[in-house]
Amino acid sequence: MAELHVVIAFDPDSESRAERWCCEIPRAWPRSDHRPRCSVIPMPALLEQLRAGEDPERGGALLLLAEAAGPRAMLIQIIDRLLESRQPTLVLTEQPETLREEFEREGVVVEAFGCEPASVARALHALTARQPALETLSRDLRIARASQSGLSGEIGRLHDELELAGAVQRRFLPRTMPEVSGYEFGVFFRPVGYVSGDIYDIARIDDRRVAFMLADAVGHGVPAALLTLVIGRALRQVEHDADGNSSLASPAATLARLNVEMCIENEAGDRFATAVCGVIDEARGCVTLSSAGHPAPLIVDPAGCAHRVVGGDGPLLGVFPQITFTETTVELRPGQTLLLYSDGFETAFPPADADPTRAAASEDYVRHFAQAVTAQDAGPGRVQAGLERLAMDLDEQAGSFHQRDDLTAVALYRLPERRSDAGVLRAVA
Repeated sequence: MAELHVVIAFDPDSESRAERWCCEIPRAWPRSDHRPRCSVIPMPALLEQLRAGEDPERGGALLLLAEAAGPRAMLIQIIDRLLESRQPTLVLTEQPETLREEFEREGVVVEAFGCEPASVARALHALTARQPALETLSRDLRIARASQSGLSGEIGRLHDELELAGAVQRRFLPRTMPEVSGYEFGVFFRPVGYVSGDIYDIARIDDRRVAFMLADAVGHGVPAALLTLVIGRALRQVEHDADGNSSLASPAATLARLNVEMCIENEAGDRFATAVCGVIDEARGCVTLSSAGHPAPLIVDPAGCAHRVVGGDGPLLGVFPQITFTETTVELRPGQTLLLYSDGFETAFPPADADPTRAAASEDYVRHFAQAVTAQDAGPGRVQAGLERLAMDLDEQAGSFHQRDDLTAVALYRLPERRSDAGVLRAVA
């Protein structure tokens, strides 16, 4: 068992008391088998030791004897330095009340000179007994602070990398669209985090047809965003048959080709996606659609009535390579809007009585879609203005700052009169 040492520091008026305490403390020590060794030192000498960085007694305790008329400024300096080194300290003074208010909350015990030796000895014994636990806590705190500093730096680095990843992902999204006579596109794109598991694309096939697609990788965050890199190539891998027909002319063929590629990439069997692909035929005024496990597109008429497009269904992408996808063709009349959207909208407008801690699906998004795309005046820019209205509706939802899933919508609006307006595709966030 390590030897205990009690250092008794005194001011000039307390030297005789220091000598008496030096004899009394060992005799009154609670443990007769482990009595401390005591020594005395003047306060000025103790202060010089502390200023020099010397430890008065590591593993022991310090008893400060301070007369009321003594050097209070010196006492304060000594206690402040002892607190830095977490030295167990007990102060005896003629006016303990003032020092108690100042130092007892820091762990320094303050008592009056009239205390019995047994009480002082028990207090010093308790201080030395608790010191190993205090040292352990202090060490753990230093380690935790060092770890926190390193963790903060790592979080900052990851924050910067994710922001860069989000910027890079957005560069792969279309910035402009081809001229589509009689039609306008609008896009709403709002990731749940830095990067998105949703992706969309628009590409011209030939002089009368334009292909477009919206896909949603299962999950969100970085894993889903990485999968969108594979999906995003679907409308850019243009092949032609012997007659010169583009492979993008068939939405079902586009999804089938993408499905095979995803099955090859999906070695772990845990990466899937839904998608909907379409082709606009400007001359015929119709849209051909094919879906892979994706929510059915909506058609909204000028009066705000919405109905789902039936047909052209297929399974998830990335599950079975030998899957045939079907197609359906719909006529988009002047003034009507075709909406493709990711399934995040199903929980974006929860019921009023829904539990805010759980995702509650609701069909209310259909009404918000219809209101958004029909609230604007007819004419160029109508569909994009409608999606900006949709963004405002989302912002007004309770808990909109805790978005549960990526949100993406692609709207195709057929103008009441045929136009040839080239536009810039701008995503609403």
